[in-house]
Amino acid sequence: MEPAATGRVLSADGTPIAWQRQGQGPPLVVVDPVMMDRTTSSMAGVAELLAAGHTVYTYDRRGKGESGDGEEYTPESEVDDLLAVVETAGGAAALLGTSSGAVLALRAASESAVISSVIAVEPPLTEPGTEEPDMRPELEELVAAGDRAGAIRLFQESIGVPADIIEASDPGPFEPAAHTIAYDLTLLLETDVRSLTGIRVPVLVLASSGSDDRLKEWARETAELLPEGSFQLLEGSWHGLDDAVLAAAVEAFLE
Repeated sequence: MEPAATGRVLSADGTPIAWQRQGQGPPLVVVDPVMMDRTTSSMAGVAELLAAGHTVYTYDRRGKGESGDGEEYTPESEVDDLLAVVETAGGAAALLGTSSGAVLALRAASESAVISSVIAVEPPLTEPGTEEPDMRPELEELVAAGDRAGAIRLFQESIGVPADIIEASDPGPFEPAAHTIAYDLTLLLETDVRSLTGIRVPVLVLASSGSDDRLKEWARETAELLPEGSFQLLEGSWHGLDDAVLAAAVEAFLE
């Protein structure tokens, strides 16, 4: 098999999912966070580093990049998309996900036996009963009105992105995927952290020292709930880790 390739695979509902492969070694699928696809991914650098020892698959989640979109979003459809990529990777793989992508990776591991291990970077999972306002109607209204940049700014503010980061960021590259913010929010709202206690594979949950206490505690609590979960706090920025730091932690966990 050639080490580098791109292609599309059909998910269970017929939605085409675009994927890319690089490197050689045990298969590892990278799951991006909200709005990001392969061209805008914050995980591109770490994927390249990990390709030195792994066959790394990256893909565009539904509604983003070169992937298609279904008629109605459900978390189950996103799990099916990810499992279709795992099938392309040979039928079993480790997963590396960050933020909402980490939640999707954990959900896939809880529902399928083809996931060998998971590295989850700051999954925003809260304890049951935690009240979080549902902002999907407001986001969808902004998108429908053509204000995709406004929807992105509203989302960033709602999740606590520091004001200086918002001010310095350009929403332009992410505007085509603004409608999928509601998908990720649905994934989070419909994923009960207690449902993940059935995961029977090793899970490493990571958090950044530069994140706020809320994000770090969510990560720590998720690790504590998992039968084979472990937690590490690494040096980093707000809701982000340096590529080399993350790659080293992934390599050490998977070796």
